[in-house]
Amino acid sequence: MTGTHLHLLVNHVPIIGAIFALGLLLASMRYARDVLHRTALVVLVVVGTAAGAAKLTGEPAEDGVRGMPGVTRAAIHEHEEMADKAFLAAAALGLFSLAAIVRWRSRAIPSGVTVTTLGGTLIVCGLMAFTGL
Repeated sequence: MTGTHLHLLVNHVPIIGAIFALGLLLASMRYARDVLHRTALVVLVVVGTAAGAAKLTGEPAEDGVRGMPGVTRAAIHEHEEMADKAFLAAAALGLFSLAAIVRWRSRAIPSGVTVTTLGGTLIVCGLMAFTGL
């Protein structure tokens, strides 16, 4: 398996995971608030971890596609710059989510944390979408 294949395998996890977490957070505002929010927090920890794996496999993937027809340096650079921003946001949100899981492990998660998590997830979803374009 090449670095390009590995990157293509792992880079979808943070994108799809962030969208899934967003759906869970939106549903948590209406149904089973605490259970769905905690599930979304766990998904966001996975998203942050998977974003790190995608970042680590980015360089080998770049080496594999450089020089291929239709692949320009500008496109690779733009993707890499956006991926760096998406990774930082996903990692920060993953750490925030992990802290929230630990902090409120035996109590209800405050609604302010839900709103903050929702805002962060929207940002991560947007950055991931632009990275994938």
